[in-house]
Amino acid sequence: MKNRIPIMIFLLSLWMFIQTNSSFAHEDKVVQDNKGDTAVNEIMKTREEHSGLQRNLGFSNFLEGWLTPWDAYEENEDQAPRVPLLRITPAFFKREVRFNYIYVDDEHKGEADVNEWGMALELPLTLRIKIDIEPKVLHVDTAEHGENFGFGDTKLALRAMLLESEALSLSTGSIINVPTGDEDRELGEGITTVGQQLAYWMDLGHRMSIHSFLGVDVPTGGNHREDADLDFLYGVALSKTITIKENPCIHGITPFIELNGHKGFGLDKSEGETVFEGEEEAESEAEKEDEGESERYLVDILPGVRFDLAHELYVLVGFEIPINGTEEFDKRVWFSIIKDF
Repeated sequence: MKNRIPIMIFLLSLWMFIQTNSSFAHEDKVVQDNKGDTAVNEIMKTREEHSGLQRNLGFSNFLEGWLTPWDAYEENEDQAPRVPLLRITPAFFKREVRFNYIYVDDEHKGEADVNEWGMALELPLTLRIKIDIEPKVLHVDTAEHGENFGFGDTKLALRAMLLESEALSLSTGSIINVPTGDEDRELGEGITTVGQQLAYWMDLGHRMSIHSFLGVDVPTGGNHREDADLDFLYGVALSKTITIKENPCIHGITPFIELNGHKGFGLDKSEGETVFEGEEEAESEAEKEDEGESERYLVDILPGVRFDLAHELYVLVGFEIPINGTEEFDKRVWFSIIKDF
């Protein structure tokens, strides 16, 4: 019995030693697991805070972003989504394809009814550079030339982002309109124009946003326009997105209203005409009336609604009418489908 006591004490000590080491090993494992979980949580938190590209582009870091690959905007339920409207130039960059249909009633003082189909590709190359391509197909019904169908003019644009943050975008763009449409068949203007635009977008809170732009359009080739050698363009729009929760098809509805217009400068004057003294006063009064009519600001109002569908698909409809008595057209009906990719 006495010989067995040391053996039993040895076995008991060995068992206690094993249990102690096992406990320490378990505690070390728990500590390591906790440290690992903490590290993972920190990484996930960092990713959530920095998911996507944080827009912080300005004049102070103007050399940054020109070679940075473009990434989609991060949005939440409190911010207004950066989605284009119908006619006004968007200030932000989106990678998307857009299908437009426009019906114009009594265009050019009632001379024609026009159906226009267009496909616009907007492709950001970097955070600060984007290109736009927009060809058109027209169906024009005129009393003089009958019905004509074919390709219209093509618009190309190169845009640059000047300022951008989470709440605003300010960009500029150089636009060229190429006369690919047949002017004799009323499918194009028959003139090359170049323009420069400055567009602005700002989040007003509560999913409301304001869009605005200014621009000029100058003819550089082809026949001179009958009304002006330079067009001053402008526009402003207000939109409000209403979120629809727990709906698999429609994520939001955005009513909006656009106000667009332009004014012509540098009216063409006839050359080589002799004016006699007796006719000067009458012609002067007529010229004043014509110039007053021609130089009037042409303003159009365009209310519409955008349906924000699933998978970054948007459908827009709108109805545009002139509000200052112009005979440029009677009304326009807009329909557009936008798909981000």
